Amino acid sequence: MVVAAGPLLALSLTNDTRLIAAVSFAAMLPWLILSLPAGVYLDRHDRQKIMVRANLLRGLVFALIAVSATFGILNIQLLIAASVVAGVCELFFDMSSQAILPLIVEPDSLEIANSRLYISQIISNGFVGLPLGAWIFVFAVGAPFWINAAALIVAAMLIRTIKVETVSKSSDKDRQRFLTDLKQGLSWLWKHDLLRTLAIMLGIANMCGMFAQAVFVKFARDELGLGARSFGLLLALISLGSILGGFVGESVSKRLGPTVALVAAYIVFGLSDLIPGLFPNIWAVTISGAIMAIAGTIWNVITVSMRQRLIPVELFGRVNSVYRFIGTGTTAIGALIGGQIAFQFGLRATYLASGALLLLALVTLTPVFIRAAKNYIEPE
Repeated sequence: MVVAAGPLLALSLTNDTRLIAAVSFAAMLPWLILSLPAGVYLDRHDRQKIMVRANLLRGLVFALIAVSATFGILNIQLLIAASVVAGVCELFFDMSSQAILPLIVEPDSLEIANSRLYISQIISNGFVGLPLGAWIFVFAVGAPFWINAAALIVAAMLIRTIKVETVSKSSDKDRQRFLTDLKQGLSWLWKHDLLRTLAIMLGIANMCGMFAQAVFVKFARDELGLGARSFGLLLALISLGSILGGFVGESVSKRLGPTVALVAAYIVFGLSDLIPGLFPNIWAVTISGAIMAIAGTIWNVITVSMRQRLIPVELFGRVNSVYRFIGTGTTAIGALIGGQIAFQFGLRATYLASGALLLLALVTLTPVFIRAAKNYIEPE
């Protein structure tokens, strides 16, 4: 609900594309700054407790947004600041959830488990939450944020009930220094040519994708002529692609093999971003967005499962943090660039720039990825 209501709230506070993009930048900035130290922290502390505390704090942040929006005391600067805090919580929650999954399911079930997680998240977040958040926002500005705050608190309580295998942690005497642990994570990933290449490819894709995503709410209003309710419906239609991707992700991996499936997904990333820039109409945006969502979910199911299988459990937090620093931290940079592109060259230019850069990355990095993939046993 907040994914739809948040941009609408930002658009109600300012019409400046740079400030609208700054909200996305603020939400993703923690991935650029805190990913590396967070990974070391996760390997030293109880990941389940971290998830619970992150959700409780995130719920408090959204409750404060709801109060200030309801009473009309919110401005764009406060929204940006709240987005930073919520982004920190999201970082710790997401990284902990990926690290905790291999302790819950068997290694040969990771693709199935990740597919089911993505399907459940996308149905609730995208297909249900997006239109509902936009529609409720029209009637009560603070309501989507109140509901999300309550949902996060309930989720925190549910997470406490999960039975997780305990991972032996070193004593204080045996623990290495923080910088040594961090260096170990950096060294491990950089020596792993397959995961290193995937992290770089993901980083470029996320950065380019944020060019348009950071100002998409303004693109939907100014270029497509959509109001708040139609904006939520558009997001829900696009999310149908993610649902389909969740269902077919495992089978695509098995039928095509991870290597071919990932290259095909990257081709879709580049081509799908060009379409809205060339044809700024509702159907073109919906179809290209849905196809992009299918490819994105397939990419995530395969690569997350691959990381969970290849990275040792005791090192997963710090190694995965390096991967996410490269692969997700770039979204903050992309949001800033996207705001500037839209301000200087127009909203459609964000899509054209993204598609061109992604296709260039595809041509450059695909041979490197294919060579690296040959060195590792692909999942059955």
